Amino acid sequence: MSQRRKSTINPLVIELTMTALFATLIILMTFTPIGYIPIGPVKMTLLTLPVAIGSIVLGKRSGLILGTLFGLTSFYTCFGLDAFGNILLGINPIFTFIMCVIPRVLCGFLPALIYQGISKKGTKNTLVAIPVAAASTAIINTLLFITAMWALFNNNLTELLGTNNLFTMFATIAGVNGLIEIAVNIVVGTAICKPLIEIKKRLV
Repeated sequence: MSQRRKSTINPLVIELTMTALFATLIILMTFTPIGYIPIGPVKMTLLTLPVAIGSIVLGKRSGLILGTLFGLTSFYTCFGLDAFGNILLGINPIFTFIMCVIPRVLCGFLPALIYQGISKKGTKNTLVAIPVAAASTAIINTLLFITAMWALFNNNLTELLGTNNLFTMFATIAGVNGLIEIAVNIVVGTAICKPLIEIKKRLV
């Protein structure tokens, strides 16, 4: 009986190549309407999708890289591409950088840990781990970004947004944005992650 030829491709090469592909996708999406979709003062983003897929399929190192790139593209949009972000940049560029980058770094890194933690106990757990980790990417991104904006710019938001009821506004925005991002990540992310994980196993 013939045995399947074992791949001689270095696992690190596979990881770096796939990470580069997802990174390219993030950059391309940044400059298209599907990258950042305006909904009120806070933009909904579908960039959590390639971050989630990369984090789940490739692990925490790639997730960290893709999450950081996601954050840097978000910060870049504050230089004229995002009117509200541009205003916050003018108020405090350091706070704006923290708000844009740190939540996205974590939304790339933590889902890999969530996936690895749930999938350790077998195939059934892996099938659960993929949608849970994919959904967590969107949840982490939305909650941490909104929280960072609230914490860092709370004194300015009332005047900028023209309302004293900031909690209701942000809760509504987070609910709408978050649910859409979660749904996209679960459906599309799960559909893409499953075959990619199998392909990766065969290559290494």
